[in-house]
Amino acid sequence: MFAPVIRLLPLALILMLVACSEGPVYQSTTYVLPTTPGGRMCTDQCSKSRDFCRESCDLDNHACTNDVQAAAQRDYDKYARERFAAHLPSDRWPSDFEHPEACAAAKKSCYTACDRPYNSCYRSCGGSVIVTTSCQFLCFE
Repeated sequence: MFAPVIRLLPLALILMLVACSEGPVYQSTTYVLPTTPGGRMCTDQCSKSRDFCRESCDLDNHACTNDVQAAAQRDYDKYARERFAAHLPSDRWPSDFEHPEACAAAKKSCYTACDRPYNSCYRSCGGSVIVTTSCQFLCFE
């Protein structure tokens, strides 16, 4: 008697979770150049400052990636020694021990931190910064 209801329970739970979640929100930024030649030259300086900031982010990301790879190699070496000592085959690779997600998140955060002063600089030069937010699926706003 309850068998059909029990079979539908996982589907009902999935539908409830989907209904309670909000879809991905995307943000895009459009830059409108200033109308004066001086304003356009000013925005070039803003761009150079942002580029320098992002290069610093890239260097930090490179160092983070090196640290992740070094830690992965240490973890793999420990794993391989343990497997060897137990007379078991090694079925993993150093890359299996890498966890670069933190580096990617830090780089994204760093780039965002570079964009804030850039947008302020761009506006102070007479340009416009237009931020558009859109949702693609299950939007409740």
